[in-house]
Amino acid sequence: MIQLRKVWKQFGDRIALHPLDLTVRSGETVALVGPNGAGKSTAMRIVAGTVRASGGSLGTEGPVAYLPQRLGVPQATVVADLAALVAATRNVAPAVVREAVSSMGLGDRLDASLRELSGGERQRVMLALATVGDVGALLLPEPSISLDIEGAEDVRAAIATARERGAAVLFASHHLHDVAMLAERIVLLVEGRVVAQGSLDELAAAAGVPCRADLGDPPIERIYRVLV
Repeated sequence: MIQLRKVWKQFGDRIALHPLDLTVRSGETVALVGPNGAGKSTAMRIVAGTVRASGGSLGTEGPVAYLPQRLGVPQATVVADLAALVAATRNVAPAVVREAVSSMGLGDRLDASLRELSGGERQRVMLALATVGDVGALLLPEPSISLDIEGAEDVRAAIATARERGAAVLFASHHLHDVAMLAERIVLLVEGRVVAQGSLDELAAAAGVPCRADLGDPPIERIYRVLV
């Protein structure tokens, strides 16, 4: 579980995140959506512990796995070595970690260094490693960035698996299709404030946008434009 109560953050004279109340329950997937500078990354970095909140309270249950957009891992690191490190840290068998990497279609890249992987391959490897073991909270800024269609499908499957295992999943994305497919609840942020939140159907009702099965894909782009 992830629980924020009146959490806010100020950088210099600018308030990046106004008091935020947010709970992500175990086995739930919540998306933070909004334009650049809306406070999405700030909120996630506070939960991850890489940024200290200016005020409010934060609680999490279980280990927190955070996959930042910019990886702080040396590019010369070999995937198999990184997998072994994760196995030791998470107290799981190395074979389990290797299988997680293979499930992303990268079993033949275990002997490669991160430098030898494409941007999309690195993203998939790191997500596989992030979801290994008993993860209580999974934080994913832009999880499908740099990915092709197949890679994005693998990422969505990995997120669904983490949720089924009981992880509280909090992700941010500009890919509204991913948001519509994955999020049980959507939180819309603008200039550090929550302007709307709820299920896709609830946001559609708030925006006055029809959202029915017979209309095909949910018109999340229209919902976003109206509410944001």
